[in-house]
Amino acid sequence: MVVTASADDEKKSLDPVIQVGGQLWQTKIDIFHKHFADHGFQWLSSNQAALRSVDPELSMFGEKVGETIVRAKDGLIYRVDISVFNRGDQGSLSHSEFKEAIEKWQGFITESTDTTPEDTRDANDAAVGLKRVLWYTADSAILLESSASRQGPEFIRVRLAPKPKGAFYLGNTTGRVRKQVFRGDLRRNVTRGDDGDVMIKGIPMVDQGPKGYCAVASAERVFRYYGLETDQHEMAQLASSSAGGGTSQRMMYEALKTASNGVQLRVFDIIQFDARQFEDWIEAYNREARKQGGSLAPDLRRVVYLDQIYEALDPEIYLEVKANRGNYFEGFKDDIMENIDAGIPLLWGVYLGLYPEKDIPQARGGHMRLVIGYNRRENELVYTDSWGAGHEAKRMPMDQAFAMTTGLYTVKPAR
Repeated sequence: MVVTASADDEKKSLDPVIQVGGQLWQTKIDIFHKHFADHGFQWLSSNQAALRSVDPELSMFGEKVGETIVRAKDGLIYRVDISVFNRGDQGSLSHSEFKEAIEKWQGFITESTDTTPEDTRDANDAAVGLKRVLWYTADSAILLESSASRQGPEFIRVRLAPKPKGAFYLGNTTGRVRKQVFRGDLRRNVTRGDDGDVMIKGIPMVDQGPKGYCAVASAERVFRYYGLETDQHEMAQLASSSAGGGTSQRMMYEALKTASNGVQLRVFDIIQFDARQFEDWIEAYNREARKQGGSLAPDLRRVVYLDQIYEALDPEIYLEVKANRGNYFEGFKDDIMENIDAGIPLLWGVYLGLYPEKDIPQARGGHMRLVIGYNRRENELVYTDSWGAGHEAKRMPMDQAFAMTTGLYTVKPAR
């Protein structure tokens, strides 16, 4: 094995990742996993293409670091992303603390690699304002990136990739694509099983962790599927997400449009939450609930939070009303099937808690996930949550899926 973890006091140090140099890029990711087992790395998904650690004792250069992701292609490591700081996980920093941290990490990398930065510039091609400092060693490229917004410091991260492809791998942040994606090519990602399953393969997994980043994490997965090397922290900055409060669907929609500018992608809203239409659904529900002796939804004119309304509903009566009123349900199914058949995943806004779901970290409330398939024979929808391994592909009855829907969006190649 060419990479080993240090056995000194800093037992969970990531220093060997830089110190080993080019040998890292010849290391199989499963071997890395074995030798860094005590660093908290877990598979990001069942295909074992990436490892993720959020161990609170993880460090580099003697400083605590956050989420670290090791990515592989054909089994070999090709990319390491280390979060030095991000607003979603660690809260706020003052501008002076932010500047001090950037300068400190620039010094760490310069001293560790015994090289000076070859490129220091702002990234004008990214959707968010990025400052980049790039180092080249004999075998690797190392990038220190940072970003701040009107809300304050957003993130600082270290990225490593092999040389000479380092600049290629590391330069692909939001606002750049590795290659042009055409709509016709996406159909090749659709699989059709003998059991009736129609599913999109190859959608990367992201783990949002405990923060309310479901919308931006889902967006990251779609953008990665189309070849953009973005991450949820960039998307959070675009969408003004808060770790606790999450992202409004309207702000997410606007953020998707911003991030899609210049990269030949287009954003479409199939279903947007509309207060007047929701009021119509609730009035129809209350009429039916009175007939069946079910619980009534509260007066919308006196309610502040949607949770109060959803928690008052009888789930089965609400499902019956939504599935049988007009052609909305049929239109929902048609939109799902049309996009999945074309290899296009759908960003799906839902309200959790109406219908039972096993082993999910969030019991109730607004949430965003991806629709990645369907089964017409079983009348099921196949979806995935951005909570890492174990959430790659799940399913539920199509009518329940429609009843809990609060929004539905797609991002498509322009041609």
